[in-house]
Amino acid sequence: MPKYHNKKLINDTDQYDEILDEKEIEQIIQYSLKFFNKSIKTVPIKTMKHTWVQGDKLYKLAAKYYGNFRLWWVIAIVNKISSEADLKYGQIIRIPLDPTPIVDRI
Repeated sequence: MPKYHNKKLINDTDQYDEILDEKEIEQIIQYSLKFFNKSIKTVPIKTMKHTWVQGDKLYKLAAKYYGNFRLWWVIAIVNKISSEADLKYGQIIRIPLDPTPIVDRI
């Protein structure tokens, strides 16, 4: 998954009082997401085909092909999906042979 920005948003304002009291906590810290650079579309990517089957998960495929389950998002980006819920059994997806060119653009 792409790294989060270092920018923190601390939710300790009045509008969160009821939620914070209910959870018995003082504050909630959120990190803003890092958005993908548009130049990612121009990255030349060599891929292989994979047929989506029962039991497949993006993180499992990332672990299998890249040795790092955290790179599941590379497969998602290439296939223009947000999660496994966007896929159906029997669907052909593309697995980048090397995630480095994509990771380096983020």
